This record gives sequence, C-alpha cells and structure tokens, in this order.
Amino acid sequence: MNYSIYLIGPHLIGALFIVIGLLQRYLPPKNINRWYGYRTLTARSSQQAWDEGNRYSALYMIKAGAFVLIVGFAINVLTITYVTDFQTRQMIGYIILFGGAMGVGIAMVMATEKHLKKTIKNLKVKPPVKRRR
Repeated sequence: MNYSIYLIGPHLIGALFIVIGLLQRYLPPKNINRWYGYRTLTARSSQQAWDEGNRYSALYMIKAGAFVLIVGFAINVLTITYVTDFQTRQMIGYIILFGGAMGVGIAMVMATEKHLKKTIKNLKVKPPVKRRR
C-alpha cells in the first residue's frame, strides 16, 4: 500500500503554522522591524506592544496549528477512505488547505489585535496613529 498519500494533505498547513509559531516563540524579533514578526500598526506602536503581539501570536499559531494538523489529518484520511476519484479528493484537499490557512491567519490577527487593544489600555501606551498618505 502507498502510504505517501497520507503524508500530503490539508494537515500540512497545521504543521507549517506550528513550525512558524515555534520559530517566532523561540527566535522572537528583538526590535520593531518591517520584515519579521507580527507587524500590524497596533503591534508597531511601541516596543511593549511589539513584544506582546509577537508573544501572543506565536502561541496562537502553535495552538491553531495543532488543531488544524489533527483536523486536517482526519479529513485527509476520510477523503482517502470514502472518495474514490483522485481529482475530487485533490480538490477537497486544496479547498481545505486554502481555507485552513486563511481561517487560521485571519483568526490569529483578530485575536491578537483584540488582545493588544486590552494590553495597550493596561500599559497606558498610546494607540497607533493612522497616517495620511
């Protein structure tokens, strides 16, 4: 039996989020920058907000990645077991892969922004100012 079909599927996005979350947790960006870390206006408003945003988003990515890994693997096994057409199985995998990635990304940003807004109030840091272009 070919077991490689169980390795490639929608659960890989969960593994990717876990790896990125672990990298961000154990190798966090030291200073506010434009290239690495959780980079929103709220997170870049102060060093405290930057550190807290990166800490919180890394933990969220690890937890959400574990969830997507488990659910994605279960869906992968179910589609391999019950869907006989290869193209249909592949399409289901791609839709779940894309939806999982987008869903986790959007949920992470929303949760981290909500957390930062509460934290900024407690730290008495000025909220970010929207710049005119």
